[in-house]
Amino acid sequence: MSLRSSLITSIVLVVLLTLVFGAALSYWHALSKVGEEMQAAIGVGARIASNAVDDAEESADPSRRLHLLIADFDGDRHLRATWQDSGGRTIVSSSPALPKAPAPRWFRSLIQQSEHSVRVNLPDVFSGLGHFVLETDSNNEIAEAWHDIWNTLIILGLFCGLVLASVYWIVGRALRPLDRLAASFSQIFQQSGAPQIPEQGPAELVKVYRGFNAMAARLSGMEAKNRRLAEQLATVQEEERADLARDLHDEIGPFLFSVDVDAASITRCVDANKHAEIPARVATIRESVGHMQRHVKELLGRLRTAALVDVGLVDAIDNLTVFWQTRYPDVEFIVDVPDRSFGKAIDQTAFRIVQEALSNAMRHGRPDRVEIKISSDRRGLNISITDDGAGLPQTDDGDAESGTSPPLPSSRGSGFGIAGMRERVSALDGRFSLRNRDHATGVEVSAWLPAPTASDDSNGPDTQPDQTKRQLIHERA
Repeated sequence: MSLRSSLITSIVLVVLLTLVFGAALSYWHALSKVGEEMQAAIGVGARIASNAVDDAEESADPSRRLHLLIADFDGDRHLRATWQDSGGRTIVSSSPALPKAPAPRWFRSLIQQSEHSVRVNLPDVFSGLGHFVLETDSNNEIAEAWHDIWNTLIILGLFCGLVLASVYWIVGRALRPLDRLAASFSQIFQQSGAPQIPEQGPAELVKVYRGFNAMAARLSGMEAKNRRLAEQLATVQEEERADLARDLHDEIGPFLFSVDVDAASITRCVDANKHAEIPARVATIRESVGHMQRHVKELLGRLRTAALVDVGLVDAIDNLTVFWQTRYPDVEFIVDVPDRSFGKAIDQTAFRIVQEALSNAMRHGRPDRVEIKISSDRRGLNISITDDGAGLPQTDDGDAESGTSPPLPSSRGSGFGIAGMRERVSALDGRFSLRNRDHATGVEVSAWLPAPTASDDSNGPDTQPDQTKRQLIHERA
């Protein structure tokens, strides 16, 4: 049931209860009024009749006097006068006034009470003529009570109807914007892009509209962000596939060709009875296979970097620097990392930042020296990766690209990895910065990650007092 239907139904029930309660009050009031009116009428009538017969003691014709007395009660609204003989038979009776609009029979049966009667004592002059009786007739009073109740109920009905119509109109007008709100929610589910609702109407609904607009704006921003991240992820995947294909072609392909050639030469040596040359060919094949095994291991390490964090942040970064050291033996790597865990989420994020920063530096900066430093305090974790390479490209005004700038051009990477670092840091409510070094060539990548709470990660920071730092220095080859 809708809110409007619930409100209207509640109001209708209240109106019906009000009408029933008003009808009950009117009924009890009518019962009391009819009874009181009949009591008062018969009392007044008895006094009038007694005074009339007392004045008739000197009358020459008592019988005529009784006829006149009965006639005096003709047309009375509440009383009927009757002259009865000594045997109780009616000699003559008055005719009460008939109601102009009699009450319904069912209403008379509800209101009808036992009629009152009184016998008026006659003076001695009327002895032998019988007796004079007065009795009530409540038909007119019941009809009057019926009309009073009917008019009251009509007034209450009109009032309740007007109230109901007013409430229906006001509620309908107030809730009409909710239909627009529901349509906007449906639009969110059916299509991309969240609509904005004009913040107009009652103050209570304006708060709802304001909250909806804020939610819609945030949803639109998140959708755009997700699309951008999806595009970045697709681009990064393509880059990784291209790198793997290039490595397989450049490193594995020649050695496979060499193995094939050496294997074919062994066959020729056997055919030519040159068995002395076979061990040299076998050694060459084993050397090629060993080189391919080492390179495949390196590729697997690149593909399974997440698993490296399971051995610890220091060892993971150490393995990462060893990987790049084997490729660039002339580069000096300096690693200063605490030998402890800061929780799975922070360790993963720190490793990814170091991994991406090293990849960008080695591929695009061509540095001679790379320094990786991680320090911690009670507030959080500080991460810094600096190199002395080519640095970031300059903008039109002479400033280098910063952490809040758009993605960097191809001269320093596609920028998607940098965006990934920024997103990872932002997800942990941290801060990220990317800029050229102030007084030297090269780039400085820095990030701050807040210290995790007890509920952030089941694998929280190591609380042992040993805070020893390992410093790994890989000298130039």
